[in-house]
Amino acid sequence: MEAGSGELDEEVVEELAAIKTVRGIVDWIVGSTAGGTEPSASTAAAALTGGSPVAVGSPVAVGSSPAVGSSPDLGSAVVGDPVGAIPLRRFVVEPEILPAPAGAAPTDLAGSRFLLVEGGLGVGLALATRLEQAGAEARILAADDAGLVDQIRAGAGADGLVWIASADPGADEHAILPGAFPALRAAALGGSRRVLIATGNGGRFGRARATATATGAPADPSAVDALEHARRADAGEFVVRPTPGAGLAGLVRTIAREVPGLALRLVDVEPKDEPRRIADSLLAELLTPGGPLVVGYREGARATLRVRPAGAGGAGSLPAGLGPSSVVLLTGGARGITAAVAVELARRSGCTVELIGRTLPPAGPEDPATAGAADAPALRRALIETGVRRPAEIEARVSRLLAEREVRATLATLRGLASSVRYHAVDVRDGAAVAAVVADVYARHGRLDGLVHGAGVLADRLLRDKTPESFDRVYRTKVDGARALLAAVRDDVGFVALFGSVAGVFGNRGQADYAAANDALDTLAGAAAGRFAGRIVSVDWGPWASPAAAGGGMVSAELAREYARRGIGLIDPADGVAALLSELAGPPDGPAQVVYMCAEAEAFDA
Repeated sequence: MEAGSGELDEEVVEELAAIKTVRGIVDWIVGSTAGGTEPSASTAAAALTGGSPVAVGSPVAVGSSPAVGSSPDLGSAVVGDPVGAIPLRRFVVEPEILPAPAGAAPTDLAGSRFLLVEGGLGVGLALATRLEQAGAEARILAADDAGLVDQIRAGAGADGLVWIASADPGADEHAILPGAFPALRAAALGGSRRVLIATGNGGRFGRARATATATGAPADPSAVDALEHARRADAGEFVVRPTPGAGLAGLVRTIAREVPGLALRLVDVEPKDEPRRIADSLLAELLTPGGPLVVGYREGARATLRVRPAGAGGAGSLPAGLGPSSVVLLTGGARGITAAVAVELARRSGCTVELIGRTLPPAGPEDPATAGAADAPALRRALIETGVRRPAEIEARVSRLLAEREVRATLATLRGLASSVRYHAVDVRDGAAVAAVVADVYARHGRLDGLVHGAGVLADRLLRDKTPESFDRVYRTKVDGARALLAAVRDDVGFVALFGSVAGVFGNRGQADYAAANDALDTLAGAAAGRFAGRIVSVDWGPWASPAAAGGGMVSAELAREYARRGIGLIDPADGVAALLSELAGPPDGPAQVVYMCAEAEAFDA
């Protein structure tokens, strides 16, 4: 390195660009200063992008310890083998009745301190009374209290934080995600010995929710014309919000992996139940060790969610009625899994494809200086030859070039298959921009037959390193994007698919935000079920295989082999796309959440 320049010699840049973990960087430094050997270039690329490898733990009971292993984000694309060794399977997530908590709750809580974050249900007062009768000190605060995080850190709820505000149907932004993240993070990282979070999805996690129009009559989408739809949309009739506490179960599952010593529980309740009855359920779960992380109470019966094998989603290979005159809108850009789905939809039906993505479409042909570089290593060498020296800049340019190449290739393929194709460079968190795109599609085509929401971003960090701003960005890309799309489309849309991840189902170290966002999509799909003429489903994917040349979201072959060791295979892209199209060909009243993975559910406990 030239002193004071901040630049590295060409050979050093090439060496560092090939190292893919913080451990690899440390080994390189040690080896360089002590005359040791160079590190292997097969470690992950997180060091140059500010990331770190994360391990997959297991859904754990209170007080138990998750398995430790180094794995990528669940549901991401994966480079490596083996592919196809474990067949792709379909699962559903259903409530299962449980026995009441074993043993009587202790009654002597003398000297204990509990902090209750109340909403508008009156449960906090009822619970505080019970805790105080047992000798505890119980304080009640609102979720929007400016000093809440500081009080949690100071130990106001040292023996337990009970987050009740998220069960209130009228909960404000401080009580639900992403606004609740700073306070819950503070509690999990040492502010409290116990953390219990309540949600208000009816005690059965939003399953079997009856849906009707504002008048109580079944929806008749064919009777709503464009002007009427616009009037009703302006009145807020079509705004679909996740049910109270959406995403919190995914957050809880991930916290359990990262903070195994924390007594942690999420309890879903029926908000209309009597406050004292809800308080009794919360107290029993708060003071009973062990058991499932996520439970629900309705009419006195306790339940949890189970992932169960299920048969094929549909008998067809294409959503009903899809043809050359149909129009399908997909978010997630012209890259990755979304691109594969778009291409196959166009190949099978000849439909019009409208794409939304953050990556700006390439303005022209690639610079000849890099055009001949076939892959990431070759691109790094080409950039170094042009004088680029800073590793961060090299990696940023490599990522951008690979993304632009994938966009070019996808659009070129679609132009040969689809009736027409258009790409919209829009951030799906911008609700007004998303609504404008949907309105433009209706204006040009007069219809929209299908919607696939595949947009998502990753910012993997362990809970202790994750900032509220980072959490907000990851969460809102998934959830706000889905809400904006569902509010903008008409009721006669033929199908809606929200791309989730098994990270939301099982949790994943380093992905509190991503797990929460995908769990929220599951509840959002359930909340919107029945509104549309066609199927709405949240599809939680296991890890996908992907060609090594693909850009973005990749993880190393070593981690793919670690998956295989634990009995988790990689979804072959062709199989995954075929499974999705078969799912969308199923009946409109199919489950609002399905899971596709090359594994048994128990593999995520390994």
